[in-house]
Amino acid sequence: NSAEHVPWRAVGRVNIGGTREISMCTGTLIAEDLVLTAAHCVVSSRTGKAYRPALVHFVAGWRRGQKVAASVASSITVHPSYQGNNDTSVDRLAFDLAVIRLEKPIAQEKAPFFGIGPAPVIGTPLTLISYRRDRAHALTRQKGCDITGIRKAVMTMNCNVTYGASGSPVFVTSGDTVRLVAVLSAMGPDPNHPVAFAVVADESIAAVLAAMN
Repeated sequence: NSAEHVPWRAVGRVNIGGTREISMCTGTLIAEDLVLTAAHCVVSSRTGKAYRPALVHFVAGWRRGQKVAASVASSITVHPSYQGNNDTSVDRLAFDLAVIRLEKPIAQEKAPFFGIGPAPVIGTPLTLISYRRDRAHALTRQKGCDITGIRKAVMTMNCNVTYGASGSPVFVTSGDTVRLVAVLSAMGPDPNHPVAFAVVADESIAAVLAAMN
């Protein structure tokens, strides 16, 4: 329902539209002009480089043809240690983070952005918000994703995720405050035993922000 969407208006679709590659991921506003997503969402598997900003569009609060706001990217900054989409080691996942700067900032009144929270401990209840390829036109809210492990900047969860959900925010709620604690990076190979890997934002975002400046 539409009320379900309201608290999550800062979560949106990251749409890549080029002549050779078209794809979608999920991203989240962490400032009026900054969107946090996974690096592999904004790096071309063909060239190994970040897409031209003109090809990257962020649509906040997308729901069945309606949107809260939208903007094209003005720049894209990938974690400086990210090695490209062919390196699938768990160590790579720790660097699978990127920030998109928007050409047109999205006012906080329209889509209140989220702050970054500290790495959660095992047992902390999580909420995962995503635009999945199997439900691309409305967000999917998953609760009951449990942390099964944290190693350095990589968090393992037992949630069932699918294509399109890459870049999705993982939230922790404490009282009235909702903080973004991780960004979805990859899923495990066995659909019968769901495993999702996420980058712990607090651990990895500083290097991306430093690279931006």
